[in-house]
Amino acid sequence: MTAEVRFRSDSDVYLRIWLADIAFDYWADGAAIPSLVRDWRKKRWCTIELIQNAIDDCRLLPRLPCERLFLGP
Repeated sequence: MTAEVRFRSDSDVYLRIWLADIAFDYWADGAAIPSLVRDWRKKRWCTIELIQNAIDDCRLLPRLPCERLFLGP
């Protein structure tokens, strides 16, 4: 991610985290994304994809683990 990403804090976002060759799909609060990206930039140990137009019903995906940690200041 090279550009600053802006998401509405009242919407949920579909994101995919890649660890090695395994993809993990999650549903996360849009307000958590800036903190997640800021944390990721400190040490890039995975690849993150933010998917805007998903064909499948993303509401069936699990929530991002420890999502509430990224909602704080």
